Amino acid sequence: MKLAKLLPRAEIVMISVSAVLFVGCGKAPSTDGSAANAIQAEALRKEVASLKAKLANAQSLLESLREQIDSGGAPSVTGGMSVPEILDELMQTSMSYKNRRRAQRRLSYLFESLALQGDAAVPLIREFLNKMEDVDFAVQREGESDEERKRRYSRFRATLNFSQPPTLRIGLMDMLAEIGGDHAEATIAELLSSTGRGLEIAYAAKIIQGWLGKDAYRTEVLAAAHELLLDPVEAVGGNHFDRVSKNYLFMVLDMYDDKTFIQSAQGMFINDDGRIDRTILDYYDNVGRVDALDAMVQAFRSGRVHEDDMDNLAEAASRYAGINPQADQLFRDIMTGDQYNMETKMDAIRSFTQSDGDPSTDRIPPNVLQARLNLVNNLHYDESDLMGKGMQLLALQLESQISGERLDERKMRDTASRLFRDMQKRESEKRRSGQRTSSGQPTIVPAP
Repeated sequence: MKLAKLLPRAEIVMISVSAVLFVGCGKAPSTDGSAANAIQAEALRKEVASLKAKLANAQSLLESLREQIDSGGAPSVTGGMSVPEILDELMQTSMSYKNRRRAQRRLSYLFESLALQGDAAVPLIREFLNKMEDVDFAVQREGESDEERKRRYSRFRATLNFSQPPTLRIGLMDMLAEIGGDHAEATIAELLSSTGRGLEIAYAAKIIQGWLGKDAYRTEVLAAAHELLLDPVEAVGGNHFDRVSKNYLFMVLDMYDDKTFIQSAQGMFINDDGRIDRTILDYYDNVGRVDALDAMVQAFRSGRVHEDDMDNLAEAASRYAGINPQADQLFRDIMTGDQYNMETKMDAIRSFTQSDGDPSTDRIPPNVLQARLNLVNNLHYDESDLMGKGMQLLALQLESQISGERLDERKMRDTASRLFRDMQKRESEKRRSGQRTSSGQPTIVPAP
């Protein structure tokens, strides 16, 4: 039984007893000397005495419960285990291949036992979280070395969907949400400013949004995420969750549709090897969208991006062609520039024909298609340039999308395949003759 449910019952008893005493004593019995009245008076006195005793017991129970709350204790509802005992056992729990099922059952029991303590458990949970200690409940396979386990989790991708708490701290956050109330809310809010782990900020944000609404604690959550992105904290003895901490932090920006980090992310977009950060590109693509176009175009023209990543930037930026002049110019440069390889050109065309950058629309609006057709028709090529023939095919496809007239798709596909094979062959010949930059080096693209 939850402590929170016991208090009202005690108070009800007190109110009921008080009411009876008031009614019983408010009117004195008649003392006209009759035997009947004497018997009635005696019975009433016994009833009053009994009710006073019940009132005293209720007051004693209420006072005891209040003392337990103040001291952090709780009624015995878990076979005699107190909150510190539960936390201590959780700290000692380890998972192995052999004990996995039994340990999982025990963990579920301990966490639920903790939740049953109600508000009395919150101060001790808060105290534990402030120690910055944790237990990883990931299962170590039989005979698996630490190095093998590390290698197995190297493919781990950031997620917030768990069948069971993956760590002790995550489990305690779940219990705070289950307990509820102002004290539990304050404890989770306090964790935002104290933790240095991306997983915990993202999980706290998930709990808060599900509990209090989508924009609850928006300022506090984003401030915590921004701080760790700009000044990461190394998790001593960290696990696979800490390896993808940055992914969790950008997940937070996605959860709150936060565009205020676009410029800050630009400084960490390209690493020293010229490779772009795919997590930031996803953030630009999913959250920043057209607001992040300038950052993507600047990266594309910086001369720092490795050739193998140019196609990703071209694809992301080209979906805003026909909408944004900057995207128009970039698409024009890609299609007419010899310094860009066929993969970059093809990805730009693919994005150009499939998306307008708005995830809420399932097709490109006619006005955008018309603007893109105008852009393609204004590209100029030499007669010997095969890309000119490719743009003619692209124009036919756009005209078909605008008019609704069906083309011979098989014929178009076969013609395009032959054309781009020829262009790739010609590109390979240029590579062998040394006319293009080696693919192992960043492509230097001068700013217009």
